[in-house]
Amino acid sequence: MLDVKRWFPFSFLGHPVNTHPRAMIEPYAEQRKAGAVILGLASDLSLSDYDIYTGAKEGPDAIRQMLVRTSYSGALPIYDAGVIEAQSYFGVKEDEFDTMRAAQYAKLCSMLKLGHLPVMLGGGHEVAIGSYQALSDTVNQAGNDSSGEESHILPFLEGNRIGIINIDANFQLRRSLSVKAGSAFHSVAAFCHANNRTFRYLGLGMCDHINSQATMAYASELGAQWLLDSEMKMKNRKRIQSVVAKYLEQVDHIHLSIDLSVFSSAIAGGVSLSRVFGVNLAVVEMVISQAMASNKVRVVDIAGLNPEYDYQNQTARLAVSLIHHVLKSR
Repeated sequence: MLDVKRWFPFSFLGHPVNTHPRAMIEPYAEQRKAGAVILGLASDLSLSDYDIYTGAKEGPDAIRQMLVRTSYSGALPIYDAGVIEAQSYFGVKEDEFDTMRAAQYAKLCSMLKLGHLPVMLGGGHEVAIGSYQALSDTVNQAGNDSSGEESHILPFLEGNRIGIINIDANFQLRRSLSVKAGSAFHSVAAFCHANNRTFRYLGLGMCDHINSQATMAYASELGAQWLLDSEMKMKNRKRIQSVVAKYLEQVDHIHLSIDLSVFSSAIAGGVSLSRVFGVNLAVVEMVISQAMASNKVRVVDIAGLNPEYDYQNQTARLAVSLIHHVLKSR
């Protein structure tokens, strides 16, 4: 059960926790004013191929702890909806994940219908599967509802073209029958195919040393667009902004998914794929600002944190910085 005193730095019985400015985060309740809802998925299923990285399931809690310890001056309220965790009595990891994803899906559908901005925390990048499915079904089911009962709680419902912006070093398009490392958006593409929906994908920061030629060929087959990490430089900002702007014109809703491995190990050491080089933080923030300014971002993922390798919580601080940037740009 969520320990309110642990997570939320407001006064209890008239005694302030401390005098330092911190983020005022309240427990999530459906009747709350529309805001950003933080929800964690304590899963590292997509990293299970790499036994040394299985501590990533602790990532959501690490980010949540850092979030309440960091000052926040944005206007959008922040709510905490806890963390979805695996139940130990399940014997198979894939079965555990299916149950967790179903819980994530139900929670996100409810949040979206109430006008909230869900911010999902991982863990492995499989957090993106439930995020996309919830957004896709919410938009399409509401769009097909002739009664109009949900129109007042879906003010953003104009068209049903959903696009993914994946800021990551990995396409996450590894072909696999089950969720494996690097396969999250392959699962999403399979979901789109099964439901006769168009898969729209823009990858930013893709590393050609991490992704195989087969994966890049598959991305082309799916009609995906992308920029390599070598292209994601501030000197190329006009081209980057042009690519993002054209993509935003082609969609009505955005699923923004950010993997912390897109950054170099100098600023993000506690990730699943530590890299010497990566995309500069200023470039990522530029893209986030542009996407948020479109008013089309409906759900956000922050994935890839492994606290076991996060020296002095540096990567958790980076994740919180990204969350704040998302909310202040809304």
